[in-house]
Amino acid sequence: MKTIRILLGSFLLLLAMGAYSGSWDGATTGKIVEFDVTGGNNYGFRISLKGLPKLCGNQHNWAYINESDSNYKVYVSALMAAYTAGKTVTVYTKKESRSGKGYCHIGYIMVR
Repeated sequence: MKTIRILLGSFLLLLAMGAYSGSWDGATTGKIVEFDVTGGNNYGFRISLKGLPKLCGNQHNWAYINESDSNYKVYVSALMAAYTAGKTVTVYTKKESRSGKGYCHIGYIMVR
């Protein structure tokens, strides 16, 4: 009975994530190969994934989160821990434009 509940719960979670992921410009899975830190709202914390894939349907191979974003410290902590541990992450991004350039803003992550 416990196995059935786990399978049903997993199925519902995957179903919900499928609906949720439709609102993103990109959902990319990989290992973080580098991160950059700069001023809090100047694309403050940036990551790149192994193989440098394009992250939200444009030419950029990095995604960012700003200090003013909700849960900023949690995102940064989780991403740095994933980098240190060599864990795989899935990064969901939205293309956000400044000065006509669409950069990939991190909105949701999964660490495996």
